[in-house]
Amino acid sequence: MIPKQRIAGKPSRIVRLPKSAGLPRSKAMLLYRTQLRKYHKPGSGRFLSQRTVSIGTDNSWFNAQIIPRDPAWVPVTNANYVWYSGNLNSENAIISTRFTLAQNRAILGASLFLSVDNYAVVIINGVPLLFDGPQNTPSFYNPGRTFDIRRFVRRGRNDVVIIAFNLGGPRTAEMPAGVAARLDIRLSNLQ
Repeated sequence: MIPKQRIAGKPSRIVRLPKSAGLPRSKAMLLYRTQLRKYHKPGSGRFLSQRTVSIGTDNSWFNAQIIPRDPAWVPVTNANYVWYSGNLNSENAIISTRFTLAQNRAILGASLFLSVDNYAVVIINGVPLLFDGPQNTPSFYNPGRTFDIRRFVRRGRNDVVIIAFNLGGPRTAEMPAGVAARLDIRLSNLQ
């Protein structure tokens, strides 16, 4: 459904919002569901029961391969820069992770730190957290961005999918691309 937007002094008309990340949300959600079906088998992922959890991008994420950090990118504690393991020269990377939080602990807080060259879509448990439009914005990778994701994570199984894009074509030495993400989650004492 396209949201209506009123323009002062003019009759109502439908205003189409721009396609973020160069693709419609329906396509992003299709990529999300495909990623889960293809890589997240029953029983896959990590079970986390400790009070503080930090999950950073590395080779354990599905489709991810660690790449060297470009000097312009901010260093990310407990995470590595990664790109699509199937083709490091690809113009986009779809990476994901699955983890399970203990049922007997409440989620006190959760955040996602993201550094991406150039832009990304982040979907957590089927809900888009971030839907960047195509751009070359240095603040996306230096110093990066932090998001409060408390309302997106839940006790039990969680899926995080990041679709990262390189603006202008394939990833090369002249046109670097990479994504580093770290989820920090605080849980309560045992209930």
